[in-house]
Amino acid sequence: MLNLWGPVKPSVGLNRREMLRVGGLSVAGLTLPNLLQQQALASSTTLSSKSKSFGKAKKCIILYLSGGPAQLDTFDPKPDSPEDIRGPFKPIATSLNGATFSELLPNAAKWMHKSALVRSMCHDHNDHGRGSYWMFTGYQYPGSVPDVNSMSRADMPHMGSVLAKLAPGKGPMFPFALVPHRMDVAGGRRAGQFAGALGGKYDPLLTGGNPNDENFKLDHLPLSPNEEAEVVKRRLTLVEQLNAQTQPLNNLAMSQAIRDNQAKAIEVISSPAVRKAVDLSAVESKERERYGRNLFGQSVMLGKRLLDAGARLVQCNWQRTQGINGFAWDTHWNNFSAHKEDLVPPFDQSFHALMTDLDQEGKLDETLVVVAAEFGRSPKITRSNGGREHWPECFTVLFAGGGIKGGQVYGSSDKIAAYPSTFPTSPADFTATIYHCLGIDPAAEVHDQANRPISLSKGHPIGPLIG
Repeated sequence: MLNLWGPVKPSVGLNRREMLRVGGLSVAGLTLPNLLQQQALASSTTLSSKSKSFGKAKKCIILYLSGGPAQLDTFDPKPDSPEDIRGPFKPIATSLNGATFSELLPNAAKWMHKSALVRSMCHDHNDHGRGSYWMFTGYQYPGSVPDVNSMSRADMPHMGSVLAKLAPGKGPMFPFALVPHRMDVAGGRRAGQFAGALGGKYDPLLTGGNPNDENFKLDHLPLSPNEEAEVVKRRLTLVEQLNAQTQPLNNLAMSQAIRDNQAKAIEVISSPAVRKAVDLSAVESKERERYGRNLFGQSVMLGKRLLDAGARLVQCNWQRTQGINGFAWDTHWNNFSAHKEDLVPPFDQSFHALMTDLDQEGKLDETLVVVAAEFGRSPKITRSNGGREHWPECFTVLFAGGGIKGGQVYGSSDKIAAYPSTFPTSPADFTATIYHCLGIDPAAEVHDQANRPISLSKGHPIGPLIG
């Protein structure tokens, strides 16, 4: 349904969905970030920018395990801890001498010689929304727990949006994409996943839909793999007609951004590279099965194909709809059965397929692979229901590929994986490391829509990881 607004004051906050409808980009389901080339990022003069790892990653894929995996049941097992902490899973050796994973990760264990674990991530936001905001932006959310579920243009930008503004690459693909959906709560849109104060031009592409469908196509593009570009152009004509009827909006910055991007939209959706990337129905069954015929596995496969088509940062979000429990990695109950049956095996398979393809294609050195979540899970098992609770005090993230020195474990947790025992690492350091590998000085500033400076990160790249 199209809602036409009357005259409004610039200070009135408009719902982004309404603006996109009026501006026309969602008439056929199209949601675009900035697609116009931006000026190249100025060369950095910081010491870290002079290291060989600076800018080595041409692209980045983030596998985001929303809900928070249990560090003891995945990347940081503690076999000598008490039974009500260590859980039932045994440790296994990895390809890095001395480093062990949970027995649930046999495939990921094969890549430890090319990966770097950070076992000492920590912060103090105990809820999903604010924890994710901190990991996506490098900044603490300034409001309350309910407020974080109301995305606004005052929010700090996601790393992908910063990349879309400063170094978007040479099109036509969208610089930043979320696959397949945002991580929201009922009735709200969680902050930190979009461009925030940078403006709607730098918001991510939302692929939508279920990539595991046999004939998947992007829900938010007026595109099927065999559709002619002329069809798209006719739809854009309709967009222009609708825009002509909404003159009161034409003076608004967001409306201008929408109009500016419409011509570029035709180029994007007419691109053979884009059309090939989104056509999973054309991929051989055995190739799709390597990533896992499930929502997350196919999301990772789609994410990799979007990178191949020119995207610079793709984030693959684990959705709560996957698995019989329907709680993603938020295992307040049935932690062990969920990890064993619904959670770890699909991740382990898709991660292995992604790393294998990148390595065999010679693309791992230029592709930064990140596995992360908003926090971990409590060491103490909730006996009544076999769950683990939220635990931001200590958790693990994984880096591999572009700019990362693999075959190492940075930081350590205490004997029950409750707190860092060495090198506590903040979300600001996490984002600074990603910026560094992508060739963006984390100490630099970017300007918001009102030309006010925003410091990208207060953290520092993790030195041993970047050599």
